Amino acid sequence: MSVNYFFNKNLIVSASMAFILSACGGGGGDSTTSSNNNGSTNNPATPNSGNQAPTNVTISSVSPTQNSVSVSWQTANDDSTASNQLTYQLHLVEGGVNFEPSASSQKFSAVNSTSTVITGLKAQTTYGLKLLVKDAQGLTTISTLIPFTTQSIPNSGGGGSTPINTPPSNVAFNSVSAVDYQTIDVTWKTAADDTTASTALDYGVYVTEGTTDFVPSAALLKFSAKNTTQTTLTNLKAQTNYALKLVVTDKEGLQTLSTVSVVKTPNLPIITLSKLNDTGVTTCANNNTWFADCSSSNLLSFASLNQDAEVGRDYLVTTAQLNKMGAGMAGFDFSKIDNTGQKLANNAPQWACVLDNVTGLTWEVKTTDGSMFDKTKTYAWYNSDYLINGGDVGHAKEGQNTSAYIDYANTQKRCGYNDWRLPTKSELDSIVHYGRFNPAIDNTYFYNTQNGFYWTADSVAVGVTSAWAINFSNGGESASYKGLMYYVRLVR
Repeated sequence: MSVNYFFNKNLIVSASMAFILSACGGGGGDSTTSSNNNGSTNNPATPNSGNQAPTNVTISSVSPTQNSVSVSWQTANDDSTASNQLTYQLHLVEGGVNFEPSASSQKFSAVNSTSTVITGLKAQTTYGLKLLVKDAQGLTTISTLIPFTTQSIPNSGGGGSTPINTPPSNVAFNSVSAVDYQTIDVTWKTAADDTTASTALDYGVYVTEGTTDFVPSAALLKFSAKNTTQTTLTNLKAQTNYALKLVVTDKEGLQTLSTVSVVKTPNLPIITLSKLNDTGVTTCANNNTWFADCSSSNLLSFASLNQDAEVGRDYLVTTAQLNKMGAGMAGFDFSKIDNTGQKLANNAPQWACVLDNVTGLTWEVKTTDGSMFDKTKTYAWYNSDYLINGGDVGHAKEGQNTSAYIDYANTQKRCGYNDWRLPTKSELDSIVHYGRFNPAIDNTYFYNTQNGFYWTADSVAVGVTSAWAINFSNGGESASYKGLMYYVRLVR
């Protein structure tokens, strides 16, 4: 570089100051794009803003096929925007030479994504690829150029380019159907491939909410396995459209995507809360016993009396006329619920709550972990709301009371819910099994039930210092002083 020397001292000082300001970025000139330490380029922050452009903007893998390319990249970092809020764009041009990203070169854009597949490319063609990451302030960083060449078309004549492996074919769904409001069953055809046996192909299902075509990404892959033609998608939303794509991958990593398939889950089932449970009694009385078979030949003079076991849900189940959504003793119909609120299979070995499919009420199941949910814990009756406490708040007992327990269950989101409460007398009575004792409940669902009194929310009308409780050793009811320490089973 040549330098002109001036003999005028003032001119020398002025030129020196201008050089210093220019080197420091001052003087009001236009900002320029700079390189960071990973080879990517930054769009600088607004002067004095303090915000920096994203870093760690790197393409990690590029896998071209004949007409597509699979691209994955690192999760970028930013000083002001969470990584899962950053926008990722892929820009691609034909030729493999350096270029500036523009609207015409953009082939993909999404928030919180680390991979995609770009399709519709030419065979045996060189392309240039760049990743652009943008934060919430609009600051961007562009990765270094990654050139690649798509694979050639196989030559069937014996000369020219070397034949290459082709992606899987016959990639299509057989059926996509909503089983219920949170479950979709999916089946597909067995794909074919020129180098990979059908039993060794990888099958995956991408799922997203919506009704239109979409670009698959790792975050949307909900199922992946070899040598299978079906799966069940669970924990979905009710009355929601879902778009699905099937992807099949051979041993060389070549992939084929199916066309999009859309299905809508139904609305939540409507359960009529006015329905009542039966008593659980499935035997009749005759001249000799309370536990006779209810056939007329056994009832003797007690025949044609329409005894408890001869009517209602209990009668229907003993005569094989009752269909249940779940299972349970006698006419009871219960389903197991896990600690996140999801319904489980009838034979699930562990569960935290029980859904009564007849009344629509959900009940907690007691534990043995020593927490406030433990089966041995007892509480005094307490409610500070005079609109519903009958005129007497009860007894706080230094936090060992029903109100504190309800607050604890809601804070812990027992079984995924925060609207737990004490049951009314009629609600708690609805799960009493009067056909058994010690405990008087279906303990195949309500395990850890104690043979003792459980509080209800109802104060006694003629003695407001007392509230109703139900004894689960025999189903009996008691007007009990609110200061007594009884068991609690919450409901919602």
